Amino acid sequence: MSDGIEAGAGLAWRLLATLEGGSLLLATSALVAYTARARVKKHKRRRPVHSVLMTNTTNALGQEVKQRLEACGCVVCVPSGATSVSDKYDALLVVGAETTAGLKGIASLVSEDVYDNLKLLETLSLLIHRGGCIAWASAGAVNDTYSDATRAFDAVLRASLKHVAKVARCEAIWIERGESVGLVADRVTAALVPCDNRITRSTFSIR
Repeated sequence: MSDGIEAGAGLAWRLLATLEGGSLLLATSALVAYTARARVKKHKRRRPVHSVLMTNTTNALGQEVKQRLEACGCVVCVPSGATSVSDKYDALLVVGAETTAGLKGIASLVSEDVYDNLKLLETLSLLIHRGGCIAWASAGAVNDTYSDATRAFDAVLRASLKHVAKVARCEAIWIERGESVGLVADRVTAALVPCDNRITRSTFSIR
């Protein structure tokens, strides 16, 4: 296990050479914590999730997760120009890039996740209640020629998630990348809204 951590982190360090500015600072500080295998202490009692701030509800995974969370009784919101620091949510879900096979998929991961989503992660974490949770989930190609590079980037993203969640005093939830959108959506829903916290919606018919 430790060998895998060191190997993935080593490749991630080399890939960090492509970054610059704020993304480099955030990813580097998070990777330092990752290679040291720092653990984020989980809260003994997590805040029940009734409201979720999602970074993307338009791609396939975002649409699936939004539909399932709302079916569980959650209020789902997306960031907008009207969003302010006074708005608070129980959970933040960063919906990662939908990776495809080949270099195009890696380019998409770098553009959407390493540059855009890392910035959103840091900014939107300020809107989450202390004791809430911050999650990251992605769907897309897993096993292809560049799968090692994908796993290395995921190591950086996961470390960044843990670092930001620790600063925000929230629980970090990393959902492993999967090729099945439906399966990943199931994992997200189960992680954010445990069965005992779900609100069952009933439909009443008056005749």
